[in-house]
Amino acid sequence: MKKTFAFITVLLIGASCADSPDNNINWPQPSGPNGDWTVSSSMEVVDNFSVTTGENIIWKTPLPEGGQSGITVWEDRIFLSVMQPVTAVNDKSDLKGADILALCVDANDGSVLWERALEGSLESDYMYGFSDASTPGPVTDGEYVWFYNASGQLSCFDFEGDLVWERSWEPVEKLDGVHFPFNKQFEPILNGNLVLNMEPYWKRDGERVYGWNYLYAMDKTTGEVQWISEDGLTHYNTPSFGKTAEGKPAVLIGRGGHHKVPESPKGYSLINMDNGKRIWQYETTEGMALYHASWDEDRAIWYTEAEGELHVLDAKNGDLKKKISLTDNVDVRLWEQEQYGLRSNIDLKEELGISVFPAWYTNIVVDDKLFFMCFKEGNYRKNIGPDYSLGRVDLQSGKVEYLQVPVQVDWQGQQQHYIWDKALRTQTTNNRGLDVAYDKRSQRDGWHWNFNGNPISVNGKIFFTTMLGVVYCVAADTADFDESALVSVNDLGPKGETWSVNAPSFANGRLYHRSLKHLVCIGDSAN
Repeated sequence: MKKTFAFITVLLIGASCADSPDNNINWPQPSGPNGDWTVSSSMEVVDNFSVTTGENIIWKTPLPEGGQSGITVWEDRIFLSVMQPVTAVNDKSDLKGADILALCVDANDGSVLWERALEGSLESDYMYGFSDASTPGPVTDGEYVWFYNASGQLSCFDFEGDLVWERSWEPVEKLDGVHFPFNKQFEPILNGNLVLNMEPYWKRDGERVYGWNYLYAMDKTTGEVQWISEDGLTHYNTPSFGKTAEGKPAVLIGRGGHHKVPESPKGYSLINMDNGKRIWQYETTEGMALYHASWDEDRAIWYTEAEGELHVLDAKNGDLKKKISLTDNVDVRLWEQEQYGLRSNIDLKEELGISVFPAWYTNIVVDDKLFFMCFKEGNYRKNIGPDYSLGRVDLQSGKVEYLQVPVQVDWQGQQQHYIWDKALRTQTTNNRGLDVAYDKRSQRDGWHWNFNGNPISVNGKIFFTTMLGVVYCVAADTADFDESALVSVNDLGPKGETWSVNAPSFANGRLYHRSLKHLVCIGDSAN
């Protein structure tokens, strides 16, 4: 299996292009109009739907192949990426590829308006549970759209699909004898006249470290490089855009990850968007950069795996303000046959014998609360949990709560049933009836050792998606993180036949989501 460092692309658009909080019309990037996966809108979001039964499904469109990109929406145009279609599977080599398709879809009825091929240089596994060449979502400013192939190409098109410019680069597959997996989780952000791409530095000139990944800032209209970041970042990292307390645009990048990623020191760097220089750097021996680099003008949050702690940093200088334990003095609500049972203020390690491993890329901050999925025990980690649970951390008080949720929703006629606390598997079959997963680990339930789709929050309702195509809607503002917080359990298709590692988007009062087989428009079917 070929390995890579794969790239991170980031495009940034000025605040003038973002929708106002009360007028969510567009979703110009996978992370939403504000770049933080959250939005407040005067338009209500549908929080109960089912592709299996058709409830609140306005339309669904078959996709030519599976893919992992986010969904970008501008007025009546939808943009997303898929892998090049597989038409026959003779052996596993048919399930590796470097090329993707860029799609433009009519938001009114789901019809495909145009598609364009983006070629790459390094093959990725199809339907890999840790991302593929189609993972980075497209971004748009309403006039142009930029599509990204993680295997080595960035292309700018106008809204009619005409190519404006393109840029190719060579992702890292092997460096100093180390092979790297095709693992990355990143999404573009929008601001100004720059397009940012994470690319390896292939010169031995002493300006940067040979083979390390850096942010490259390019003129979005020409692709010409404007600056290269002072610090490097690992291919696992999801850079996040924001503004400092002084109002300066900046990007938070991270280092540290599995498979001996070389960029160091492990931790964060806040990068000045004007020139690529480091504003501050945080160094730590704990944790990994496999999470969204959450920050605002006041704080930044670093996530750990084995340690079971959060590091809360001062966003002004990168100093460590405090650590929050994810295991001490926590509340846990687990499903016990017919109802929830509460264990208050317990030590998870002492009473349940487990530590907490926040699931990669599932972290989202809404107001002063952090939410994430918890990885459960499996082949790669023992004694972690709580199983099939979501976590909530009050970043002010430090209070931590866990809520177990159903693994799957099952429909028997029009009756909805929940399946609890049971490891499940699902199919990775495309619309031509072909199993297109190279790696059989891609057929698990999404609660252990994979990259699920990124959660989003609309009007304080958070949507988490698992590999099974299950979409949980969770209320962020409940007094306690109990059953009242679990608004609904929804599906992107029938039990055992649906696969998704995608994030939803919200625009014009509608949710847009996708599975391996379909792009789906979700809204109030009564209107």
